[in-house]
Amino acid sequence: MQAIHYARYGGPEVLRHEDVPLPEPGPGEVRVDLRAASVIPADWKVRAGHLQHLFPINFPKIPGRDGAGVVGKLGAGVDYVSPGAKVCVVAQHVEPGTYAQAIIRDRDSIVALPPNLSFEQGAALMHAGICAWICLVETAQLQSGMRILVHAGAGAIGGMAIQLARHVGAHVVTTCRAANADYVTALGAHDVIAYDREDFARTPACFDVVLDLIGGDVHARSYTVLKKGGHVVCLIAAPFVNRAEEFGAHVTTARIHDRRPALEAVAALAAKNVLRPQICEQLPLADASQAHRRMEANLVTRGRIVLQVPPLR
Repeated sequence: MQAIHYARYGGPEVLRHEDVPLPEPGPGEVRVDLRAASVIPADWKVRAGHLQHLFPINFPKIPGRDGAGVVGKLGAGVDYVSPGAKVCVVAQHVEPGTYAQAIIRDRDSIVALPPNLSFEQGAALMHAGICAWICLVETAQLQSGMRILVHAGAGAIGGMAIQLARHVGAHVVTTCRAANADYVTALGAHDVIAYDREDFARTPACFDVVLDLIGGDVHARSYTVLKKGGHVVCLIAAPFVNRAEEFGAHVTTARIHDRRPALEAVAALAAKNVLRPQICEQLPLADASQAHRRMEANLVTRGRIVLQVPPLR
């Protein structure tokens, strides 16, 4: 089968588009023949060796955290899915990933592709949607009537968070470039703070929750806009100093998991058009290195880059 893999840490040039053996499912496993895979920031950070302390990988490594395709072959004892079923899949960074024509998965790492989504949309949905769900529902316990500030609302996770927060009934404010103001408003943001024109930190301390997808200086300035007892929920990004005690706030770095209830919740919301996956660009699988270069240069906005995977012959 065709796959993108790399045999050492390095820049995008280490990515190779080559034929590798087609994997076979074991007992309880299925082979999913992929049609699309999304490209996420951690893909290039793992490839570059920046996250070795978190994700010790074995070479050669096939990258890719999420994708979508068709169940191609069942292992012994599989009764939870049928051949030909359209599914979304997730894979851990330490496992063989989705930049390939096929991947081996089990009951807990696949979910039915929502019938209103294409394979490309299904690939763009899962990781971004799961991150938003874990941050806002499981971690922040966001509720109707609360006020939330979502940083980087034009990004893939930020865009999902805006949609989810609006669905919950929160008042949603987001930061983005002025050029993306109409885009995030269409996703559901009530108010937009264009960071290239104004300083969000001048906003009164009115937020119950801040979703920090950036870290660093943005994190440091976010405490001032929180209500007393407010909650900053973060993902792994630029390092920051935890000043929660100083401001009477709570800070949590959300732990992203792929437990099945989260996968099912995200897929169900997408099936109801509550969550609309955002795709900024589609590229052939062979152009994965180009996608990594764009991601590493911070040139990706308004959703995910999705790699189109050719069917197995």
